[in-house]
Amino acid sequence: MRLNSYERIMAVLEGSREEIDRLPAFNSVGTYTREGMKAFDAFWPDAHRDPVKMGKLGSALHRLAGLESLVVPFELTLEAEVLGAPVEFFEGNVKWPSVKKFIAEDASDLRLPSEVDDIRQRGRVSVVCDAIDLMKDEFEGKVPIIAYVCSPFESISSYLVDSAEFLKKCKSEPETIQELMRTATPFYVEIAKLYKDAGADIITFREESISLNNLHPRYFDELVKPYLRHLINSVKPPRILHACGQLWSPKLEVISGLMRCGAEALTVDESTPLEKAREIIERVRPQCLLGGNISAYRTIHQGPVERIEQGVEKAMKQGADLPMPGCDFWLETPTEHVKAFVNAVHNQQFAYGQRGVK
Repeated sequence: MRLNSYERIMAVLEGSREEIDRLPAFNSVGTYTREGMKAFDAFWPDAHRDPVKMGKLGSALHRLAGLESLVVPFELTLEAEVLGAPVEFFEGNVKWPSVKKFIAEDASDLRLPSEVDDIRQRGRVSVVCDAIDLMKDEFEGKVPIIAYVCSPFESISSYLVDSAEFLKKCKSEPETIQELMRTATPFYVEIAKLYKDAGADIITFREESISLNNLHPRYFDELVKPYLRHLINSVKPPRILHACGQLWSPKLEVISGLMRCGAEALTVDESTPLEKAREIIERVRPQCLLGGNISAYRTIHQGPVERIEQGVEKAMKQGADLPMPGCDFWLETPTEHVKAFVNAVHNQQFAYGQRGVK
């Protein structure tokens, strides 16, 4: 029986992979491109603040290239803005928003809002919720809607507090960071729940500040994992955890800790070897799916089509359950390259069956 995109992806994430007709071709994080903006007149920065334009851009690569997911929002300052960070949108330009300044130089000086209940009225949370609702009108039960949330650790350390000082504090005053994470996490839980309530089928949690280059695994275990696990487990399945950067080395790894946070799937970028991630998953939590690690820039953006096909095949051979870009599609990625990715994944259906993934 032929499944639609929603049925296919949900079956995989719900543990019924034996029921799918072929692999789903999707990305669990950013799916925006400049060509998508042009095709549907949904340019940044308006698409960050207008739910109609956000919905159009979030569905653009499905419409243009057959990608099997709809994804909003498009950047990672949203949560920081909710908690008080001033955001620069670069009016008249297609650029990623950034915070104008850190609202605290030191973690102990960060002051958060007093109420969690009013989060929908702060920043752009309502824009994302309204965009999800609009997409649901057309795509419910046909194509899954994915909403992503920047994790507390990444959001605070990258957009609210001076990054260098924050990481120093992780080592010198871990109790200060723990208290901040305890206080902040409920806000991120509420945002994720609001997206679910609005109709998001899948929540992706983005934790991109915990690579081995930034943080020793013992600090991840103490300062990140308990709160990330609470965040993920506060939201109804299915859930995807996305982590960028080097997660494995011959002496250290953080993959096992990420596994234990409870998401149905972990997706990684090209900095993490899939074979090593696969070995750890099989040892620690074999039911967890592994996605990635095709380079969004060097393979999918740059192409050519033959390299994209090879990238998908290589990811499968090295242990991916879900071959997909290792991060957001590159902004200038040609639509034809996204189509090539989709077609290449579809052509892996027999290889998927032969992998014998449990």
